[in-house]
Amino acid sequence: MKILLPLFSFICLPMFFFSPADQKEEKNVEIILHLDKDMTEDAQTVYLWSFCDDGNQQRFWDSARIEKRQKTVTLQGYVPYDYNLYLCFSKNGPMQLYVYAQPKDTIELHISSKDRKMLWKKALRGEYHNIATENSLYDSYYWMKRRETSKDSIPYYSHLLMDSYDKILHESPYPQIANSSFSMLRMFFKDSIGNDSLQILKKYIAQKFSDYPPTVAVSVPHELNERTLKTQQRLNEISAQRKKYEQSKVNTKIGGKLSLKLPNANGELISLSDLKSKYIFLDIWASWCKPCRAQTPYLKAVLEKYKKDLKVYAVSIDTNHSAWRKAMEQDKTQEFIHVIGSDQERKKVEAVEALGIERIPKNFLLDRNCRIIAKDLLDDELMQTLDSLTKQ
Repeated sequence: MKILLPLFSFICLPMFFFSPADQKEEKNVEIILHLDKDMTEDAQTVYLWSFCDDGNQQRFWDSARIEKRQKTVTLQGYVPYDYNLYLCFSKNGPMQLYVYAQPKDTIELHISSKDRKMLWKKALRGEYHNIATENSLYDSYYWMKRRETSKDSIPYYSHLLMDSYDKILHESPYPQIANSSFSMLRMFFKDSIGNDSLQILKKYIAQKFSDYPPTVAVSVPHELNERTLKTQQRLNEISAQRKKYEQSKVNTKIGGKLSLKLPNANGELISLSDLKSKYIFLDIWASWCKPCRAQTPYLKAVLEKYKKDLKVYAVSIDTNHSAWRKAMEQDKTQEFIHVIGSDQERKKVEAVEALGIERIPKNFLLDRNCRIIAKDLLDDELMQTLDSLTKQ
């Protein structure tokens, strides 16, 4: 039995919006991107978009073609006040990178393929962007800790987050940042804070930033307009194109050569090519996958018989690293080479995503050159395959 992987998505909740009627003809934000060589191995397109209208509507502001070996590209957008835009690359690089801007801002960013999963990145130039980004990175770290911790520690991290949002709300001179903090308190900590306190905070922000349009009451959301539907369609097409592009660079058919270099529980990077074993069993699993963990006795038996010729390279796709470590201890699989295939942002790393894994358990039997001999071997099939190979 195989388990279908759960689909995780980052839900973007726009805190502010504006009407296209507010948009002047000229664009007032310039974004300069300096690209690493790995970003221009193949030609691609970069897009700049944002939310507007009632908060559900979306639109593209600009796009630019990036040719091979191109080093710099410039995009232009529009913000009526403190606001955020998004960068999206069609093949390599971030899919949804926040760019925080004020009118007449110039933001310079250095982009590499390592930024593929990034939502926030500090800029080479852009004071407001960096202040907003630093706040986002700080809070995202504690949200991650809150998700991974035990139930007993959740109140501790919730308290840290509430204190952080409250402090920013009162101390930030920037309307967007203060309003974002209030929105997070209202959405996630309403029961802890109480309606009366939230109303006091709302009134405080409205008075503090009385000239800032988003402090005005929000209207009822409208149906998605045609421009938004086209924007969403294009973003979905880009997402599918990116996945296809990554998978095209990795051959997972019999005879294909795999390359992985992932960190173990101590953070030490271990590469498949470093194992120097006659056979390598690449096992993709997760702590929550019962069929995956049911394979453990079979793998132990194979390792016992072929301890000189086989190594198990176990790649966990757990987003909860604490659960991963606990599962290793429970299953007593110290003889396996355990590595983690997700990053601190709870996303599968690029190299693992490129394998195109849709279901687990998933595995590959490799030779000493990391070429695929067989795959999807369950229960006694690995033992039978190795028995057959050693008799040849």
